[in-house]
Amino acid sequence: CNYSYVGVLCLLSTCQSLEHLDLQNAEFLCDQRVEELCEYLGNLVSVNVGGCRMLTDLALFALVRGCPLLNEIRMGGTDVGKRRVDQDLMNGVVNCQVKSLYLGNNSLLRDESVEMFASVCPSLEVLDLSSCCGISEGVVEVLRRCCEVRHLSLAFCSGVELAGLNFEVPKLEELNLSRSGVDDEMLSVISECCRGLLHLDLENCSGVTANGVRQVVGKCTRLREINLGSCDEVGANVVAWMVFSRPSLRRIMAPPSFDLSDGQKELLLRHGCLVC
Repeated sequence: CNYSYVGVLCLLSTCQSLEHLDLQNAEFLCDQRVEELCEYLGNLVSVNVGGCRMLTDLALFALVRGCPLLNEIRMGGTDVGKRRVDQDLMNGVVNCQVKSLYLGNNSLLRDESVEMFASVCPSLEVLDLSSCCGISEGVVEVLRRCCEVRHLSLAFCSGVELAGLNFEVPKLEELNLSRSGVDDEMLSVISECCRGLLHLDLENCSGVTANGVRQVVGKCTRLREINLGSCDEVGANVVAWMVFSRPSLRRIMAPPSFDLSDGQKELLLRHGCLVC
């Protein structure tokens, strides 16, 4: 914890073949310093600057622009969203190597910034926006531009809105909507556009009922795991229906109303699905 910017700069200027860099919670990092460090990060594959509270959109853009081999960026708990990147700077900047972007716990993040990141990182496969409460319709534009997304986390995103999702998202396999504002209406949209889902997390989604669950399970024919923990409006009888209606299911985290005997759970397990 006693290293400084000078020390990091000295290290990177000497070891320019570095592929993985973790500067999590480095209080001295700011946008300008990240841009300076990028001069020595031509071989960088992954970077973690989570918890660096002075970093904004400009730092993220500097990494995308200055590190052509960068595959994974972790910038959770920063100030991303505070300063938008000038459109003139963005012209022609695209990094198709960036596959994973972790931006959780950025309370200032808004749709405009998320859409900008999607435009410069069109090959994203993993996007974590958990606890970014300022996000709403921007997620739809991300999915439109980044057709390779397979893992999306919107946990604790209470303002998320998917009504504009009117196209297929064929690669999406893992969707985390726990403690979000999702309801049956949004589940109906998901069931139509995200039929390749393998894992769906709906824990503590108070607007979800058995009707919404039936739509998703009925149309997502590859679904292997669903989490209905703390979904108080989902009736217990939907669990057995899911097991017998969707043979691909391997694990169900049941709603609070579900209370079967060990023998009944064993019966469901014999059909290939663990209910817990």
